Amino acid sequence: MNLSVVLLICAIVAGLSGGIAARYRRWGTALADVLLGLLVASLFSIVVIIVLVLAAGLNAFGVLHFIYLLAVVAFPIFTIWIVIPQLIDAERRTPIVGWVLVIGSIMAASLGWWATHVEPFRLQVDTQILGARGAREPIVVGVIADLQTTSITSHERAALDAVLEAEPDIVVLPGDLFQLEPDQISDAIPEFIGWLRTLTDAVDHVVLVNGHADDAEIVEELADESGAIYLGDAITQLRVSGQLVTVVGLAYTPDRDPATLDPALLAEIKNTLAEDDFVLAVSHHPDAVLSFPRSLPIDLLIAGHTHGGQVALPRIGPLLTFSDLPNVVAAGGLHVVNGHPIYVSTGVGLERGQAPQVRLGVPPSVGILTVVPS
Repeated sequence: MNLSVVLLICAIVAGLSGGIAARYRRWGTALADVLLGLLVASLFSIVVIIVLVLAAGLNAFGVLHFIYLLAVVAFPIFTIWIVIPQLIDAERRTPIVGWVLVIGSIMAASLGWWATHVEPFRLQVDTQILGARGAREPIVVGVIADLQTTSITSHERAALDAVLEAEPDIVVLPGDLFQLEPDQISDAIPEFIGWLRTLTDAVDHVVLVNGHADDAEIVEELADESGAIYLGDAITQLRVSGQLVTVVGLAYTPDRDPATLDPALLAEIKNTLAEDDFVLAVSHHPDAVLSFPRSLPIDLLIAGHTHGGQVALPRIGPLLTFSDLPNVVAAGGLHVVNGHPIYVSTGVGLERGQAPQVRLGVPPSVGILTVVPS
């Protein structure tokens, strides 16, 4: 059985167990009954986490997933079980704690519905304008980051269509094209190749790098089969809008700090690039910008990885970005770090595996960057 289904069932049982305990074990006050029910549900949930960690390899993402389900599924079930009978009994007065539970559970369930079924598909187009010393003519760059999907659906096709509508001169995909189990890859490759071919048929230059969720060799294979360009710690020069554009692709490798630039690539950049060239760097991890010396002649770094945090709160911003960059940068958009412009995409997809597949306050997006002479 799928682990997500197991977690959902356990959350439902947690809500029911707490509700039953609160409804049938009267301690004299409504608040005491509710606290007893919450205690029973909490103890059950702790046991579930321990068992799943030991028996099913539940990781930190899985624990977060279960906590999320407890909030948006178990809590409303708990409330329905103990409060609804009181609401429909005209002879009984519902205590204030009951109304608090009702309002809280409605908010939790609504938030869960939005974060799971609405926000992840509310695709946005983020348009930015950047002045660059090396640009001779305007260049439109499309960004499609972090599809991180198991298959090509209408959502991924909508992202492609949104970028093509802007008629970009070049499209970059900064990693995490897919997130597949090893036994799923061979069956999924043809549809990813087809999706990329739609892109390469319409745009002269499509550049890919690999991310942490996909595999460099497979991404390179997809690029070769579709006519795209894979760059892993490599440099290529393209003729775009009548001018020469140098593109630097940074490979993502698990055993290398993302804020450490490959020494051979750094030497090649310094030796081959002139200050008046327009140089575009593409990296999956935005922390690569921390490795760029101020003198490095790179006009723009495009990255993904953070998903904008996937969950962000007003005035606080993203809660978790897996980046050492300031939250305001990792949250997405165009910024300047260490003297270098960097664009961080909030991505199209979601962290999968055991993670809760939610977005809240961070809708998915594609980027359209217009680079103009400064």
